[in-house]
Amino acid sequence: MTARREWTILAGVTAAWIGFLLLFAFVTPAFGAPDEPAYVDAAFRTALGLGWPPPGSMHYLDAVRQVVEHPVPAADRVTVSALLAQSPGDSAAIDQMSQHPPTYFLVAAAVLRAIGWGSHSWGTAVLALRLLDVVVVAALPVLVWATVRRATRSPRTALVAPFLLFAVPQLAQVTSGVTVWAPMVLFGAVTVWLAVRVLTGDRSRWTAAGLAVSVTAMSTLTALGLVAIPFAVVVVLLGRSRSLRARLVHAAVVFLVPVVATGWWWVRTLVRSGTLVPDALRAATTVVPYPEGGPNPGAFAGRQWDGLTNSFFGLLGADQWVLPPALVDSMTVLALTVLAWSYARRGTGRGLTTTLLVWPALVLVATLAYSWRNYLGTHQGNGLQGRFLFVAVVALIAAQAIAWRALVVRPVLRQRLARVAVVAALVIGAYGFGVLYRGGWEDVQFRVTVGGLDRMGGASLGGTAPVALAAILFLAAGVWSVVAVWRLSAVRTAGPVDSSPRAPSAPIETVDDRPQRSTPDTQE
Repeated sequence: MTARREWTILAGVTAAWIGFLLLFAFVTPAFGAPDEPAYVDAAFRTALGLGWPPPGSMHYLDAVRQVVEHPVPAADRVTVSALLAQSPGDSAAIDQMSQHPPTYFLVAAAVLRAIGWGSHSWGTAVLALRLLDVVVVAALPVLVWATVRRATRSPRTALVAPFLLFAVPQLAQVTSGVTVWAPMVLFGAVTVWLAVRVLTGDRSRWTAAGLAVSVTAMSTLTALGLVAIPFAVVVVLLGRSRSLRARLVHAAVVFLVPVVATGWWWVRTLVRSGTLVPDALRAATTVVPYPEGGPNPGAFAGRQWDGLTNSFFGLLGADQWVLPPALVDSMTVLALTVLAWSYARRGTGRGLTTTLLVWPALVLVATLAYSWRNYLGTHQGNGLQGRFLFVAVVALIAAQAIAWRALVVRPVLRQRLARVAVVAALVIGAYGFGVLYRGGWEDVQFRVTVGGLDRMGGASLGGTAPVALAAILFLAAGVWSVVAVWRLSAVRTAGPVDSSPRAPSAPIETVDDRPQRSTPDTQE
């Protein structure tokens, strides 16, 4: 396979991903993404220069509460300046976003000011913030491709891997809304890509510096970014292509840069709140009595399974419309089974897989600890934080790619698997978008009607024409990419899987690339 063909297919997948993101950005009802009202309010407050109060003491602008509670068609939306004049001051409702550093909101405020937000309708201002996040995560397929290509040394596996992003509709909806998780996902993906480079022999000090910058950026956004620091340190220490002294120096850099740059904020938060993750809504949250017998770890675990899996794959809208539970559970169980089974195979890159999985494992532990704290405090533990795992989505995809290559060794089966994967992922993504559309504009009925399209055209942030263009981009680029991968999977090469001279021998084993009679890598 030529480099030009590889880049052409990657461009097609990326174009389809951008179309997919735009569909969600245009079609999701205003303030209809998870926590979007709070994010928009915090961005508006920052753009107005109203400061960043301690957690629990920042109130919604009354203007934002009015448009959230009383939605109007696009034609009736007033400008931001008029809205602020009609509903001045703060409301009684608490905006919990001041529990995070203001980094994301400063950037969002800069975008609002750059477009002259006061003279535009509030709907245009919200859409501008959504499009900002679309731009932030637009390159996610490229990062998946680069990570998997480095980890497996297989261009074909690397071209199939980005399609798996479409199988997580919740990822597209969350990152195309107004949310701090868009840059968190981006920097999480960059961290994993650089980690794989280090683990597969990259000795460049610039790679280590990039890791330090990436985890520092995450630490400026949310407390979850702090979890990336130990992962990055572990990665650098395990990069055995360097001398012990070099590894220790680079690990110190990766640790100290985010600590020095952001430690003051988290020490301040800890001193003020007694915790790194303050619960800004605790005072406004109703405490539900425990059932008979007190706290129930079993019931908590069951809620976490349902809540985390649903809110990872597809709890669309404002946590309203879920993908079929059978589909969600099947995808979850299949992914976990494949990972576990791959560990039973020799030469499967278990060292690399294990190191990569440290990152989602740390995120999962932090998420469960956060949910357990809330369960003890409010007696509620719905586990709707599956989107926290999106910061590790590239690590999860890379681990799946390595695992499937270990289990599926016959060339004809790899060919079929590639074709099934790309088609199934796009179908799941399209179905997830359909769940969002029917929930927002068809009264949750599985249909497309003239009335529903009219409602969407008149009340969505995008309007009919942008939605149609985004749909054309998604469908055209998606179908073209599927056909290209379909044809590619049928081609057998005569050389090694990856002829790139930049692919070094991995100090932590990647995949078993040794010639084997039953598993020739030249015929993947």
